[in-house]
Amino acid sequence: MKSVIRKIEKGINKFINLLSITASWIIALFMLLLFIQVVLRYLFNSPVYGLDELVTAMMIWSMSIGWCTVYWANEHAVIEAIMKKAPPFFKHFMYHVTNIIVLVTHAVFIPGGLLLFKMQNVMTPVGGLPFSKAWYYALPILLMGIIMVILSAFKTIGYVITGDDKMIAPVTEEEGGIIID
Repeated sequence: MKSVIRKIEKGINKFINLLSITASWIIALFMLLLFIQVVLRYLFNSPVYGLDELVTAMMIWSMSIGWCTVYWANEHAVIEAIMKKAPPFFKHFMYHVTNIIVLVTHAVFIPGGLLLFKMQNVMTPVGGLPFSKAWYYALPILLMGIIMVILSAFKTIGYVITGDDKMIAPVTEEEGGIIID
């Protein structure tokens, strides 16, 4: 069973790496487009219609994708002062509590994102893009919810099966993270 978990984890790591690269490229591109739009607007008084909306769409997508990669790498904010001095049992307990909160919260994003997508998809496109806001307001939230539910469920189940602390706290103390003893 542990070998199956490790194989799934390898696949998830490859997927997360792809998401990370994608988010990085999206961020670089929207920053470039934003710079171009500012130059065109303020130096030439001739902005490109729809570019602001495209930058907004790219920002939302990159942040939704980025949140998944941050969660998987365990790089989210942690109250280190408390966790460093806490006994190992408390660290494990807090991991599971926060992981369940992540799981439940993102499970709510799925029906909410689906409902929002259905509502926004019937609206006429505005802001210069040829599609409705559903594709960049609701769909990233829906997709993020699905990915986060899968990731948090896998981390919880994987840790219970393997007992490997690296699964729940892969950041080392030298990198600024918390080691679970």
